[in-house]
Amino acid sequence: MRNRATFAAVLVLGTVIVVAARNNDEVPVPPVPVAAAVSFQPAVAGYETVASAKKRTIALTFDDGPSKYTPQILDILKRQKVKATFCMLGNNVGQYRKTAKRVVREGHRLCNHSRNHPDFTTLTRSQARSQVRFTQRKIREVTGRAPRTFRFPYGASNRTTRAVVRDEGLRILGWTVDTRDWQRPGAAVITRRAVRGARPGGVVLMHDGGGDRRQTVASLENTIRKLKAAGYTFVLA
Repeated sequence: MRNRATFAAVLVLGTVIVVAARNNDEVPVPPVPVAAAVSFQPAVAGYETVASAKKRTIALTFDDGPSKYTPQILDILKRQKVKATFCMLGNNVGQYRKTAKRVVREGHRLCNHSRNHPDFTTLTRSQARSQVRFTQRKIREVTGRAPRTFRFPYGASNRTTRAVVRDEGLRILGWTVDTRDWQRPGAAVITRRAVRGARPGGVVLMHDGGGDRRQTVASLENTIRKLKAAGYTFVLA
């Protein structure tokens, strides 16, 4: 989920849902194209949440994978004994089958992030349904598990596409902290954004695919350590 430097937060009829629940075959993948103008929809007042904000919990989420960076992220999560949610692109899953299977094997959560990262506000109902269904089938085929959540590329959606996702039986996953790691601002900055933006019941947005994610990898261990030091425990989104 790569985003613009400037965003317009949109909430229509309490639409997008943020959920923080209770708890190597490396083939090059082209970078995900950035859409033109889209409506960015992170977590704002009125979004439905499952995790109690009274508990000091937080969820880490990674978009646009799997990719060659995903195994490095999985190594860090395993070392730190943290579980995360991976929002996968259908076109990437088949190219990184071993990595996708590893995500499931190590106890992380799967999330549908569309087939190839389009702006859903430009899609017809049929096109949106095709994106969702293709990715559901591909992830299930490769991992043996079907996601129960969906995150819109760019956070961009409208009434029609939200209805499509819900009709497929999927929760819509947003976020409360955008690290903007796709900007590659430096590992220290990514960590600082994650930690400063953290709040109980929060959902942190990062990326394991869609471009050069070396800074995200470099930042992750320190991000986890600082969040643990601040008293957070990690849950699945």
